[in-house]
Amino acid sequence: MTTKTTATGAIGWTAAMTLVRTAAASMAGWSLYVVARHYDVPALLALAAGLVFDGVAYMCLRMASEAVRAGRSAAGPVLATLGMAAVSIYLNLVHARFTGGGRPAEVLYASPAVGLLLVSALAWATERAAARADRGETPMRMPAYGALGWALAGEQAITNLRERAVAHVTSGASVPHQPAPAVGRRDHRALLRERFATMDPADAVEIAASSHPDMDHAELAEMLATYGITVSTLDVALILGEAAVPTVRLDRVSQPTAAPAPAIGAQMRPNAAPNAPLVKGLSKADAITTMAHHLGGLDTPAETIATALAKQGVATDTAYIRHRLSKARRDHAKAIQKQAEQNERRHGNGGYV
Repeated sequence: MTTKTTATGAIGWTAAMTLVRTAAASMAGWSLYVVARHYDVPALLALAAGLVFDGVAYMCLRMASEAVRAGRSAAGPVLATLGMAAVSIYLNLVHARFTGGGRPAEVLYASPAVGLLLVSALAWATERAAARADRGETPMRMPAYGALGWALAGEQAITNLRERAVAHVTSGASVPHQPAPAVGRRDHRALLRERFATMDPADAVEIAASSHPDMDHAELAEMLATYGITVSTLDVALILGEAAVPTVRLDRVSQPTAAPAPAIGAQMRPNAAPNAPLVKGLSKADAITTMAHHLGGLDTPAETIATALAKQGVATDTAYIRHRLSKARRDHAKAIQKQAEQNERRHGNGGYV
């Protein structure tokens, strides 16, 4: 009901202003045309003069309204509008003298322009008050003493009003308007950059690794740099617990024959180790692989591993667990391939040792 009433009021206001402006423009244009024709101005030029006058008056009104809505000084457009209104009233009075209608004709011809000027002034005051309220400015208001108060205690009322005016001005309640800077559109990267700026880099690295399990350390570091997080490839590897430990192996030294290692998927079966290993002191990556071996291998579901780690106070998400398991499987496959290549190099002479 309120929305319908508001819409109806806006339509009525627009219709009324259109009527008043049309009547004022028509009356001013007609008066200017009659006066111009009285001085033997050609009909087309007299009509053009009326149209130009109405157009200038409308543009002055429009600029004054826009200046008030934007919080700028409307002194220039308002003065121009007053000047155009004064010219219109003068031409209306001249027109009334030409027709010999006397004072009633003068009032009749001048009333549309005067009415438009009054309505425009009231509308500007309303828009100005709304704009000041939006900017947080608090204008001073007249005290409500009533007619008897002003009549019986006029001196005291004026003194109190003056004190209130001084207090209002000196307190800074109505500060000069400072237009707010335009706020540009912000894309998703800017929002994420702000989010990552307040986050620990280690957490950001783990989130990126969980979201992109197929990226290597260099790619993760490059992606994080686009969000304002500067980490090196080594930093990513250390945070994820995947930093390689250098080892030295001398092939000339005979090595004792080691027992064949069981397949990675078959290591640490639950029946072989009924009690879960303690992983609290390990890195998150080592804790995941250790628990995976205990629970049946690197093909163990991520949800099962997460539940087992949570029982020991190690909280991690399933996406990161899947990333670690995928990395471990790739490392195991690379190790098997490397061992096969080494065996082929050693026994590549026809199978004779």
